[in-house]
Amino acid sequence: MRAWISADLDGELSELESVRLQSHLDHCDACSTFKSDVASFSVELREAPLVPLSSPLVAPRRRRVAFQPLRVPAAAALVVAMIGLGGLFASLHSASIVRSGNEPSVAAASFDDQSLRALRLQHPRTVVEQLVERRAQAQAARIPRRPGFQNP
Repeated sequence: MRAWISADLDGELSELESVRLQSHLDHCDACSTFKSDVASFSVELREAPLVPLSSPLVAPRRRRVAFQPLRVPAAAALVVAMIGLGGLFASLHSASIVRSGNEPSVAAASFDDQSLRALRLQHPRTVVEQLVERRAQAQAARIPRRPGFQNP
C-alpha cells in the first residue's frame, strides 16, 4: 500500500487503484498517518528553492574494453574451424551407406566375373529381367549429389 500512496501523490494511479487506496485508507489509521506525513514532506520538498551547485556534475565516461586487436584472429580461427568441420561433414556424408543384409545395396549393380558366368548359364530372358531389376535397385539406392552444401 505504501507504494500506492507514493504513486497517488505523484498522480500515477489509475481511477480504480485510487478508489481501492481510498477505501483502504478509510479503515487503516497507520496508512492514513503515513500518507499525511509523506504528503506534507512532498509539499515541502517541491516548494523548497533550488540550491545552486558549487561545481558542475560530471558523469564518468564508460571505459571501453578494447576488443579490436582480437577481432581478426578470432575471425580467422572461426573460418579455419568452419572449413575443418565442413570437410569432416562432407567426408562423413560421402562415405558409402551401410545397409542391413535384407536391403539391396549399390554393390548389386556391379558385376564381377563369377556373377557374369552365372548369368550366362541362365536363360537369356531371365538374365535381362535380372539386369533390369538390379539397375532399378541401384538407381533407388543412389543419393543424388549436386555441387554445394546439401542437407541430407
